[in-house]
Amino acid sequence: MNKKIIFASFFISMAFLQQVKAVFNTKDAFISLYKQQTEILFKDTVPYTKSKFEIIFKFNSENAIATFHNYSVFYSHFDELKDLNVYTINPTEKGKTKVLQIKNFEVSHSTSRGVFYDDQQEVGINFLGLVVGSEAHVEYTVITKEMHFTDAMVFKSFLPIQNEIYELTVPQNIALSFIEKNVPANFVNYSKKLNKSETIHTWQAQNVDEEKAVDNAPARLWYTPHILYKVDEFTVKNKKYTYSKTPTDLFNWYKNHIADLRKTPTEKLQLLADSITKKCSNNTEKIKTIFNWVQANVRYVAFENGMEGLIPREAELVCNRRYGDCKDMANLSKTLLDAVKIPAYLASIGTRSLPYTYSEVPLKNADNHMICAVKVDGKYVYLDATDSKCTFGLPTSHIQGKQALIYTGANTYDLETVPVIDANINLVQTNYILDLQENNILVKASSKYKGMHISNMANKLQYLTKKDLEEFAKGTVKLSANNAILTKYTVPEIANLELEPLKFEYKIENHCKEVGNEKYVNIFMYKNYLNDAIKDATRTEPIELGNNVADNTSYILNIPANYKASYVPENVNYTTTNFACKIEYIKTDKIVTCNINTICNLPNLMLQTADFTNWNKFIKTLNTAYKESIILEKIN
Repeated sequence: MNKKIIFASFFISMAFLQQVKAVFNTKDAFISLYKQQTEILFKDTVPYTKSKFEIIFKFNSENAIATFHNYSVFYSHFDELKDLNVYTINPTEKGKTKVLQIKNFEVSHSTSRGVFYDDQQEVGINFLGLVVGSEAHVEYTVITKEMHFTDAMVFKSFLPIQNEIYELTVPQNIALSFIEKNVPANFVNYSKKLNKSETIHTWQAQNVDEEKAVDNAPARLWYTPHILYKVDEFTVKNKKYTYSKTPTDLFNWYKNHIADLRKTPTEKLQLLADSITKKCSNNTEKIKTIFNWVQANVRYVAFENGMEGLIPREAELVCNRRYGDCKDMANLSKTLLDAVKIPAYLASIGTRSLPYTYSEVPLKNADNHMICAVKVDGKYVYLDATDSKCTFGLPTSHIQGKQALIYTGANTYDLETVPVIDANINLVQTNYILDLQENNILVKASSKYKGMHISNMANKLQYLTKKDLEEFAKGTVKLSANNAILTKYTVPEIANLELEPLKFEYKIENHCKEVGNEKYVNIFMYKNYLNDAIKDATRTEPIELGNNVADNTSYILNIPANYKASYVPENVNYTTTNFACKIEYIKTDKIVTCNINTICNLPNLMLQTADFTNWNKFIKTLNTAYKESIILEKIN
């Protein structure tokens, strides 16, 4: 839905994105100048922006030329691209330079992941004539007609930037606010110049390091330095207008997008709603049944096409087509619930790729998604049918912790935060029964899933054929050992995942080490968090989890005849506020039981830098325990 939140637009080329995992020598290639000069202008009483861009790239090696000889400029339905000027300045063997003007550009629709149709245009540029020492210059102007979107001033790229300038010219009749995110002290030099009719705000940064790729980080806007601006209010012809001062201003704009939607269900949708809920005995059952019907019968297809990216389609059209985007599925869900006299509401929301709340950033930048909200027992339940396997009563993973703007009436709304689901709800319970056959180990494993794990597993299984399921089972047992041999498996129907466990039986040859009259048995068939230590001591970016998780695992080792357990490792307990592990051994004459419980419960699914030291202690505790073995001694 959100066209302007593509914060890298006009800043980072597609080539940069493709090379995000590469390690660059900062002397090979860099941006010597990135300059953006934006003016806020008016057409009648509607503000818009005109932005001039100047970008200079420098290439100091053949590798840099091979990597960065392409660049892309992006613009959408809400933009007009003008005055594109591209040229390279290339050294010659005679010590002079040759300027090569580039006039042929490839214009195409940009493809966003998961988007069926995207109206964003991409102008592909190929820098010609580059040699070591070349410069590439890109200059253009963008007129943006809609200021409920704002391009973030982002200060880092995947190349270092020698000199960076953002200049914003604001008429005196506009009251503006700035929102700084992740900007360190003394990182940016800010200045302000007041003229009679305007104020010029300037931000400058020099010698900015490239932003390197890091594993398991959230989307860049969560941690990269950037500044947003918003128009709070303005005065035209002695009349004051509020624009983006508060969430109410954004709601007043959004409500126009849904004003023309049909207010009552059509006869066809009324009959459908009555039909699919006729066996339901209460409202909660009706809500769940309608939600599940939309999940099962309407295929999610994302569209980004001008205002169609903002306005839901009529519910009957979506029902007839059997496909739609998030807004369409939300409106169909709402309409079917309205048909059975259950109040339901459209709600705009940002996914976890966006770090903003509406309270902080009452702009379109704060969201890129729409869902349906309905109250059950006085609390909102969030219906996001775009995930066909999302469990009713739980949100989809990608909206946890996000603030929703819920359209409760023609002129009213609620701001509510979607809960982050507690780890104890997202529980995996796994039981292992271990038997020894000489030095081989025979394993019977049974795993049961709860909470958001059910939808995750359902999404993983839903398109698997019988052959695929077998490969899935083989891959699962190989998490214990590469030489694990699957002998039997049971995977329940997706509808029964909440009630029935997944079962696997397998054999690992030569798993036990035998020394004299002793067998050394490592019982840990699955080493949770094994390789999750944070190895980069300089890392400043947080780590994001998909969900909070709790794992309760039990191992029962049957002691073979004529053996006794002569050594059992000590119990382990490591606990912090947000994550913990506990390992407990119980020994009898015939069995050794090990119960291992781990939990990771982060308030916003983010492991912050302040937690890194304790996190590594947590991982080290587990890894040390995983190396332990039970010693079985032969009885004479």
